[in-house]
Amino acid sequence: MQTRIWKTWQSTALIALVLTTLPLQKSLAQGCVPAKGAGISNAQMAAHDGDGEGKFYASTAYRWLHSDRHFVGSEEQKERQREGSEVINDSHFVDFSFTYKWNDRYSTTLAIPLVKHDRSSVVRDSQRTILKRYHTQSSGLGDIRLLTDMWVIDPAKDSRGNVLVGLGIELPTGKKDVTDTFEFFNAATGTIGTERRNVDQSIQPGDGGYAVLLDLYAYRQLTDKFTGFINGSYSVTPEEKNGVLTRRGNPFEAEMSIMDSFVARGGVEFKPASQHGLILSLGARVEGVPVNDLVGGSEGFRRPGYSISVEPGAVFSRSDWTASLYVPLSIYRNRTQSVPDKQLSAQTNTFRQGDAAFADALVQFAFNKSF
Repeated sequence: MQTRIWKTWQSTALIALVLTTLPLQKSLAQGCVPAKGAGISNAQMAAHDGDGEGKFYASTAYRWLHSDRHFVGSEEQKERQREGSEVINDSHFVDFSFTYKWNDRYSTTLAIPLVKHDRSSVVRDSQRTILKRYHTQSSGLGDIRLLTDMWVIDPAKDSRGNVLVGLGIELPTGKKDVTDTFEFFNAATGTIGTERRNVDQSIQPGDGGYAVLLDLYAYRQLTDKFTGFINGSYSVTPEEKNGVLTRRGNPFEAEMSIMDSFVARGGVEFKPASQHGLILSLGARVEGVPVNDLVGGSEGFRRPGYSISVEPGAVFSRSDWTASLYVPLSIYRNRTQSVPDKQLSAQTNTFRQGDAAFADALVQFAFNKSF
């Protein structure tokens, strides 16, 4: 019976495992607009495994992005690249995730993230002439996440569809106030000076606050080779600001905000030949940061917005090992008006809306091993 269940659900289990390629820490959706990961964990594979309770799963996931295209709303600020003034983020994320399967329906995952960021900006003189480009960096431990998942329908019933719900917590283990050396033009001396400041919010390893994690994954087998799926993840942050100063010109952006984030995915996976352990997938993905949090206030500096992507991918399974590669390709980006933007607009009677840099694509790669 267990063998039959595994063969019947192999396609669905593998596409579920694909979600482990998506980082579970505070990651960068598209550069300057941060989002806290996507997908659920190794729990989908654990729930479909026929070996019963007490099984352990480990995975290593890597994610990379390069963001350099600026948007205000959905309008791209193409002049930034023409003049060479764009802000460039290069971000690397590595997740180590560990899942324990309690029984056929329940499992718990611990995700430990490491991050490394490089942010490149320009120095201008009093006439706005670009003088040089310089870099600020950060690295270290991100915000650790602990998540428990439950299948709504007992997997032993060999259903053609199911829903997995997850509830967890994110801990503020990542440093929220990393500093580095910034360069600026000193008009009084006509020279370039330096000073130590907090690095930009988009490259801080941590948020500085707790979060409640809500996850959902659902699938339906359409045919023997095709399975449809949807996946959603939302991070609820009850705290408003983390006390880290920004030194931004807008007085309503003096401190960094602790912000909610979201990811939603949906698509179809295709199993061309089950004996080869290969699964192909094509879906749509939207991720970003809302203007207003579900719980608590929304003041402080944040870059709200979202990106919509087409997400092709593949996963290959052999014995107890699985490898997956996904490359979301952005087709629409929108940097929405933040609460401080609205506050300053009301104060000055002039419409204000900040910009954000987005990436054209993400690269996500992962290995998974069951024990």
